[in-house]
Amino acid sequence: MQAAAFFWDSLFGLIFGFLISAIVQVMLTPATMNRYLGPGLRGLLYGTGFGIISSACSYGAAAAARGFYRSGADVRAIFAFLISSTNMNVAIVILFWSLLGWRFAFAEFFGGAIIIAIVTLGFSLLLRDGDLERLGRAQFESTDGGCEHHHGEAGARRGWDAVAATALADVRMLRTELVVGYLIAGFAAALIPPGWLSAALQAVGTVPVIGYVLLLVVGLLIAVATFVCSMGNVPIARFLANAGIPLGANTAFIYGDLLILPLIGIYRKSFPARITWTFVGLFIVGAMVAGAIMERLIGNSAAGMAMGSMVVNDRFTVAANVVALVAVAVLGLAAYRARAAGARTAV
Repeated sequence: MQAAAFFWDSLFGLIFGFLISAIVQVMLTPATMNRYLGPGLRGLLYGTGFGIISSACSYGAAAAARGFYRSGADVRAIFAFLISSTNMNVAIVILFWSLLGWRFAFAEFFGGAIIIAIVTLGFSLLLRDGDLERLGRAQFESTDGGCEHHHGEAGARRGWDAVAATALADVRMLRTELVVGYLIAGFAAALIPPGWLSAALQAVGTVPVIGYVLLLVVGLLIAVATFVCSMGNVPIARFLANAGIPLGANTAFIYGDLLILPLIGIYRKSFPARITWTFVGLFIVGAMVAGAIMERLIGNSAAGMAMGSMVVNDRFTVAANVVALVAVAVLGLAAYRARAAGARTAV
């Protein structure tokens, strides 16, 4: 039941993530992607902005990031999108504000900006633009199998048909990671007592000298162990805050949903190994630094924490899922009409 609940909580993010990915792969040319998500500050700002207004689910965001990369976007802009979509997204920031107060919303949003800065700067220092382009070409050759995406005239008649087919193909390719992720998240939520989480963090925090750094590390490890994606982090973060866990460790836990093993499996299928592991390493550093800075700036989480009703979260999820399912139905109808029009033209 827990796995089903997590799936329901993130369904809208998954749907929109795969739809965005498919639309990008089918409708946008590499030149267009390079214009908006190319190297440089412009690409970073566009990537961050797209993330803020798009999916708040890490699985959906990872699917969209894969589509961006296959269409020729710069990896720094792509990871700016991935990080902002799960930490700076409008929907999740509003939920954190309503359920945990402004401190968490502030830490979620501006901590995400700090992580983006560290990840993108790290990529620029560790990998030159020529290396990134070379790795990108090698990845396309190994994954595309000589296939070309439908662009331009692919026809206005067959455009939505191609979008639907691409989205389904992406779902089939990533279904193992998705199923495993939700099942493990459900088992973790059912089997790991909430009290264990707070007790473990409080014990780690008392270690002399390095206790705070270890606290940040354990916050990330708990995120990895619980296998919960962005929206599912809300109730756990709420519990940890009530237990008196420092804001730095709690926000590190919140950021850490991008490090769960099924998502890393998706990154490995989407990017060259060198890019994947560079991102993972830089993200770990960025999440720990962001958590520490946020706590230094705005203090501990217990002070002034709001405790809104979880009904807000439930109502938002229902409304968002209904909209997402309607979008799937509309896409299915458009694809059916495109196939029918193509069949009549062939005759």
